[in-house]
Amino acid sequence: MQYSRNIGHLSPSATLQLSAKAKEMLQSGRDVVSLSAGQPDFPTPAPIAEAAFRAISEGKTGYTASSGIPELRKAVASGYSARRGLEWSQSEVIVSCGAKFSLSILIASAINPGDRVLLPRPYWVSYPEMVLTWGGIPVYPEGDINGDSIRKAAAEGAVGVLLNYPSNPSGYVPTVEEMRNIADAVADTGIWVISDDIYEDLCYLDSGTPHILDVRPDLKERTAVVSGVSKTYSMTGWRIGYCLCNAEWSRLAGMLQAHTTSNPCSISQWAALAALEGSAEAQRAEMLQAFRNRRDLICSLLSNEERLQFERPEGAFYVFARVLVEGTLDSAEFCGELLEKEELAIIPGSAFGAEGYIRISFAASDEDIREGVRRLGRFLRGRYDT
Repeated sequence: MQYSRNIGHLSPSATLQLSAKAKEMLQSGRDVVSLSAGQPDFPTPAPIAEAAFRAISEGKTGYTASSGIPELRKAVASGYSARRGLEWSQSEVIVSCGAKFSLSILIASAINPGDRVLLPRPYWVSYPEMVLTWGGIPVYPEGDINGDSIRKAAAEGAVGVLLNYPSNPSGYVPTVEEMRNIADAVADTGIWVISDDIYEDLCYLDSGTPHILDVRPDLKERTAVVSGVSKTYSMTGWRIGYCLCNAEWSRLAGMLQAHTTSNPCSISQWAALAALEGSAEAQRAEMLQAFRNRRDLICSLLSNEERLQFERPEGAFYVFARVLVEGTLDSAEFCGELLEKEELAIIPGSAFGAEGYIRISFAASDEDIREGVRRLGRFLRGRYDT
């Protein structure tokens, strides 16, 4: 039997693989501390769960419109119209089985085989594989993403760019000026943008995260915005994401979704609607403050490790640290050995196109953060200082 060459050439998700291995070790009785998770460790707020129970009791358990229930699409359109000072209609919203699927159908609807798509480093692990799945060619600019790198990539045939702020894996948030330079280059070159905003509400700056549509609202017709309830409301397993884009892009992406997943889970959609209508704002604020406190704790602890160099993250819940060693660090080998010897799970930077780095999640308890950093420090000293 012949199988798809496109799919056969894809790489497994390093984040999911390592997290799964850590869980297997835990189940076998080993004392694993995991700082690998890309999800909040809090329970879904009770008002959201109660909305799901109501949906079940009211019999809202059948198929929905493939792009989502009208009430949720309307809430997304209204919320983002107010947030960005622009106008999106309900018809320009697609609710999907997670933001990951939103990204996939947007990419699939925007590229043709051989199209080049710009992916700034460090990129989220699934971006290159999504581009490759649909016959595109990932393009990785050298150095930081800026106006010059976008113009160069466009001149070499790039048709689009994926932006992700706050960043997974680094928690990086650009300045307004940096975002304006990016936006101006996009405007000059005519490429499209997918803005992955899944961590938009996990930002520790009072000013929030600068957005490409804030500095250049005229780019709305060429920009698709992706977000969801997973990170903000601790609803990763509910699998609800959504995107907003122009009418034709939405039509094509919605048609693809209709032929693949039919529709997102009906119960999860009603739960997500409760979240967007503000039923759990107090819990959301508490979780954000907890992450801010954990960010401060882990940065304080990691600053004592001489072999780690990192920037304080201003968003998301990760520290992306460079391991200072002679030569080039094989980060996958490093993380594998760390898991076996110290029973600590973190993610290699190679998964994000940044060899020599490691991603450490602080979506964990204070106790696990302290113990995880202690184990990492012990491993570093044992591996390099003996």
